[in-house]
Amino acid sequence: MTSSTTQPHVVGRGAIRIELDRGIHPATLKPLLEPGAATPKSRCGSCTFLVERLAGDRKARMKCAIKAQRRRGPDIKPDFPACVEFRTTVAA
Repeated sequence: MTSSTTQPHVVGRGAIRIELDRGIHPATLKPLLEPGAATPKSRCGSCTFLVERLAGDRKARMKCAIKAQRRRGPDIKPDFPACVEFRTTVAA
């Protein structure tokens, strides 16, 4: 009998993952920060451009304020790697 489990390297191969693998941010379509330059805090979750927007179904979604034009942009997860437009939020 063969196993029906998916190999880990095949899981999550959607458009967002493909863009990230190419070194491109899925919302801004700009390059990701260089791996050596990124700190653990250089994630979308700590970026000032991460905003909450209501979708058509009236549910709140996290989006990038500097998304590529003519795109609604994908939902952003806080642990996404930051792009070159990353700006840290100011602690209040």
